[in-house]
Amino acid sequence: MPPIEIIIQSAFDVNNVWWLVIKTVIWFSVALIIIIKTDSPHPEKAFKSLKSTLGFFLMFVFLSTGLLYLLFGQVPA
Repeated sequence: MPPIEIIIQSAFDVNNVWWLVIKTVIWFSVALIIIIKTDSPHPEKAFKSLKSTLGFFLMFVFLSTGLLYLLFGQVPA
């Protein structure tokens, strides 16, 4: 196996500390995008933008979770 494949495989291994680092970076990125998107001098616009962004994010999370359950949730008997 080439070294790059070993590195990628170990980074996405659930028992490795790098998996925690990757998840942390993803969550901070999402939080940073929400903060930047809602940064506005007008509070009404910022609240409306926050509701829109969080609503879209929650819709994405629920739909992707449902899709993953439908794809991988079936256990063969």
